[in-house]
Amino acid sequence: MDISEAKPKMVVAYVPTHAQGNIRHADVEWGQISSFNDETIFVKFDKELLKFGWDNTTAKGCYPCDLKRI
Repeated sequence: MDISEAKPKMVVAYVPTHAQGNIRHADVEWGQISSFNDETIFVKFDKELLKFGWDNTTAKGCYPCDLKRI
């Protein structure tokens, strides 16, 4: 994903490097973008969102190359 595409609340999949682009890999995580800067996209992942809600979930920084827009 290119960082210029990032928008808050956009649904993304985090595809770790070892998954080699396979969006069906067991380690893929789904989430929503909360914010971004020039280098990092911050994502709130679904597992935490379901448990804690939007306001109580801490976003995790991800490299844009590890994210796929859904």
